[in-house]
Amino acid sequence: MPSAALTMTDTQTATKKASKADLLRELEAMSEVMVREKGLLNVQQTAILLDVSRERVYELMELGRLKRYEFTGRVYLSYVEVQERREQDIKAGRPRRGVLERVMVGLKAAAETDKTQLKQGGYAGPVHSPKRKRKK
Repeated sequence: MPSAALTMTDTQTATKKASKADLLRELEAMSEVMVREKGLLNVQQTAILLDVSRERVYELMELGRLKRYEFTGRVYLSYVEVQERREQDIKAGRPRRGVLERVMVGLKAAAETDKTQLKQGGYAGPVHSPKRKRKK
């Protein structure tokens, strides 16, 4: 007589069949999305195409800049959306300020100079870390 642990009950069999039916429906939905979006990419593929980190891809999804699709417990992104974002060639960081705007910001910062700064020579402009010198 087979042990109880090795045989499947009717409930387990029904659950397995339901899971399989759910999985098939999910795969059909994934197939439809793949056709509509001309393909799906995983997070790592998207990061490579956009030349950003995986964390940035997740951030773009949270911000709503990239739409996320979830199938079989995995996250996918639209190939069309990723290509559009790639073609925009968005640069990281803030846009560079114009000359006038930089002068105004410098003047405002200089106006905020306190006594301690004045004793040390006053506001000296924005701080830039020096480039490392190569060892010879």
